[in-house]
Amino acid sequence: MVKRTVVLALLVAAIVGLPGCAKVTRIVGKLVLAPGQTGDVQNCRVELYVSADLTGNPVKFVASEASGQANTSPFEITDVIEGYYYLLAWKDMNGDGVVSDKDIVGVHGGTYRHGYGGTQVTVTKGQTKDVGEIQMMIFKELKITASGARSQGGAVTDFSYSFNYDVTLSKFTVEFPDEPGTEYEDPSQAGAKLAGTTYQSAGWNMGGAPMPTGNHILRFTGTWDGAAFALTVNVTVN
Repeated sequence: MVKRTVVLALLVAAIVGLPGCAKVTRIVGKLVLAPGQTGDVQNCRVELYVSADLTGNPVKFVASEASGQANTSPFEITDVIEGYYYLLAWKDMNGDGVVSDKDIVGVHGGTYRHGYGGTQVTVTKGQTKDVGEIQMMIFKELKITASGARSQGGAVTDFSYSFNYDVTLSKFTVEFPDEPGTEYEDPSQAGAKLAGTTYQSAGWNMGGAPMPTGNHILRFTGTWDGAAFALTVNVTVN
């Protein structure tokens, strides 16, 4: 009887020790298109970061599943090392390799914005962490396209700019390369600006003296999408 008990105990220990019986450390969840949004969340890139601001390279990434439904897509990340992470899911709609305007984006426990990774995900060894639904939304990023050029033999500088969304501009200033730290305002630029329309801030001069060349700093402040914005654009003038 004693021998049989020992043999059974050894057999149980051997079974438990088999590789196939080890518990997998993993994260599972589902990407869901948020109400009012349009797009396809299948085959999104799901990434894990150790930094709350999503800087550096992801420690793990997978593609979400092709579920056959555009508004939902499960995912599973296996062989995750025990620890604390931030989860970003996104689809690169314009192929620029970074999260930018019109991409479909979501984070765990929040709404994505640049430098914000949502809420932390705790992963325990040998357990499955279900993060639930990740709300996916079309990311909107305000961008400005601007240029500058001298005219009238170099005595006048003109600037052109446009926004990719409708905004209300409250202030437009220029910092010239020969006067660092000093901003000059063009008060005529304040007001509503329509997306895709090119606006001119023209006739900058110094009484006939040659205008400077090089890097000019254009600063824009105002409101957009119900919130204040402040953007800086560097423009090279030859």
